[in-house]
Amino acid sequence: MGRALRQRGHDPILACVDPIPYRFDYLAGSESVVSEVNERFDAVISLDSSDTIRLGHFTQLAGFRDVPLLNIDHHLTNLYFGDVNLVDTDASSAAEVVWQLLRYLDIPPDAEIATSLLTGIVTDTRGFRTSNVTPQVMEIALQLMKAGASLTYITQHALERRPTAAILLWKEALASMQTEEENRIIWAQISQAMRRKSGYNGNGDAGLVSFLISADDMDAAAIFVEREDGQIEIGLRAMPGFDVAQVALQFGGGGHALAAGCNVPGPLDEARERILTALRASLTQQRQS
Repeated sequence: MGRALRQRGHDPILACVDPIPYRFDYLAGSESVVSEVNERFDAVISLDSSDTIRLGHFTQLAGFRDVPLLNIDHHLTNLYFGDVNLVDTDASSAAEVVWQLLRYLDIPPDAEIATSLLTGIVTDTRGFRTSNVTPQVMEIALQLMKAGASLTYITQHALERRPTAAILLWKEALASMQTEEENRIIWAQISQAMRRKSGYNGNGDAGLVSFLISADDMDAAAIFVEREDGQIEIGLRAMPGFDVAQVALQFGGGGHALAAGCNVPGPLDEARERILTALRASLTQQRQS
């Protein structure tokens, strides 16, 4: 989006509250993304955020609420918080929505734009494996490849490669793994002690929850990650036919039916039991209906 705006003569500030994971270093412009904004701005474009909580401390910037806000997203749980809401809940990813916007604006993608957009599609669909992958999504991917994006490179670096420390973190977390056969739930947790022991400095669970849902006799997976600020980051996944977004919504989060999340106050054990209680009840109700 930033590169497209620059092609139109604008000078956007690219901002994200979290550091950009190292595996996305190949994306042109990733090094210019900042976590603090001290410059003046005359508009805000929110990307891939279902609510303003996801925008973090940027909502507290002077002038934030005095300028137009464009909300570009695809989450079913989006709260339509923008002055203009470009939200397509049928889209595979926010990247697909941006692709449609650039086509409308008649901005052809160069190799750098194409690589960023295809990365967004590949990561949000877990390599074209989610239920919202349509022939249209595959056609967009084809167009992006023709524009210079390498599907092979993106898939390898965005989905398959991870630091050894992340694997060590999985080792620690998998020791805590529990399965509930009656409820068909599998879960694990990551404490600050586990993170320190593994040496993993990245965000979240390093993709562990997506691995947990691969268990073929489970309907839902949950991961509970203790953050430095005492909040517990929850990642939820479900098999097709189930919906974990409604559980995330109960705790102020959101996402998709098959992939959702939220943040809740700690401590870790208490947060885990609150979420699991809600998840068990939700799955039982869904099975009955």
